[in-house]
Amino acid sequence: MSAAAPEQEGGETGPSRPKPRRFLLPAILLTILLLLGGGAWLIFSRLLAPLASLGQGGPPPLPVKTAPVTTATIEDSSEYVASLQSRQSVTLRPRVAGQVQEILVRAGDPVTAGQTVLQIDPAEQEAVVSNRQFAVETSLAEIESARADAANARDALQSLEAIRQARQADVRLNQQEYDRFQRLYREGAASRQLLDQKLNSLQTAQAELLEAEADIRAQRAIIARQESNITRSQRAFNEAQSNVTQQEVQLQYYTIAAPFNGTVGDIPIKVGDYVSSTTSLLSITQNKELEIQVGIPIEKAPRLRKGLPVQLISQAGGRPLKTGRIFFIAPDVDPQSQSVLVKAVFDNADGKLRTQQFIGARIIWARQANGVLVPVTAIARQAGKDFVFVPERYDARCKATDEQQGKPKGRLPKDDQLVVRQQIIRSGKIIGNNQEVLEGLKPSDRIAVDNLLQLQDCAPISEQGSTNAEKSEGKS
Repeated sequence: MSAAAPEQEGGETGPSRPKPRRFLLPAILLTILLLLGGGAWLIFSRLLAPLASLGQGGPPPLPVKTAPVTTATIEDSSEYVASLQSRQSVTLRPRVAGQVQEILVRAGDPVTAGQTVLQIDPAEQEAVVSNRQFAVETSLAEIESARADAANARDALQSLEAIRQARQADVRLNQQEYDRFQRLYREGAASRQLLDQKLNSLQTAQAELLEAEADIRAQRAIIARQESNITRSQRAFNEAQSNVTQQEVQLQYYTIAAPFNGTVGDIPIKVGDYVSSTTSLLSITQNKELEIQVGIPIEKAPRLRKGLPVQLISQAGGRPLKTGRIFFIAPDVDPQSQSVLVKAVFDNADGKLRTQQFIGARIIWARQANGVLVPVTAIARQAGKDFVFVPERYDARCKATDEQQGKPKGRLPKDDQLVVRQQIIRSGKIIGNNQEVLEGLKPSDRIAVDNLLQLQDCAPISEQGSTNAEKSEGKS
């Protein structure tokens, strides 16, 4: 017997197996208690609680968050994709051919109107100008020489005219002497020989007078030729001077200057390159004032007018960047796109926009002040209609509705109970997270913003206060 006891204590099977049965009974009892508790809760929530509510005048109100409708200026607008264009942009090309001697700017440099940006080697043209100037100097010397000859000829003419006056005096004196001796000869007081002498003296004086007049006519002819030479030399001088002016203008073309204030763009050439009138030297763009060109569909063309506001909007988020106005409306329709071209101008003094940049353009057709907006999530849709739930006190309308639906009087809410009215609305466009309400709400209304699926017309609610959106709006 003493040997059997150790065998029972050290055995691994046999006597130890009945031990789990001692824990099975408590587990079964615990399961039964849980089932009884769950059943009791169901009986209370489904039967006892409604019966208790019947005694209190109706179902418990549903907790609902409410918020006032938002009022804002609502824009009637359309959005398009546009490209920014500079109102002043040019690619400079030379008017002359030659070798690039110096580039005075770099890409991205700001320049002012008239500033020299590039120099083409002007040596050959300067030689042409110098040659033309020499021709001018030669023509001027010829003019001066011709004028001197003409002056000398005029002096000689004055001397000849003085001689003619002296000869005229001799003729008059000899005529008087001849007339006097002719009377004396008729009276016999003078001989025939003296009379012939006086006649000879008269004829000699007359011949000298004729010679003096011939010299004067010849001298006048010389003067006319000198004046003709002066005129011819003056024409040659004028022509030479015109050639110099023309070549000097041509010389200016070897200096390339900025036509307006702007910023230097790409410079595809380098010093030493040979350029001609078809070579692109560099570009200059003025970005302080930009414009867009937009094709408006023909169905919206009747709404176009000059001065309509246009907003440039970012392609990420639609945030307005700049505001401008339409200044040009094409008089005709594009035959291919059936659209009307409009242009709007924008100030870009801050330089944040760039030419050739694609950007959104929002044309604002009209603005409505105090437009009503509600959150998109606060709108319920049923049978093709949109509606919201407006909190109000239980009234005769709701009472009549409940009675028509056959609800017992004991389950009707009290007269001062807060309920919701199912209000049909006419929706407009979506603006961000809100939707425009065209009809059905007033700016003073409040609406339910949650638990919409559990609400119905005249359902009792307990208002839970402002939403986070309303609080943030109040802070702003």
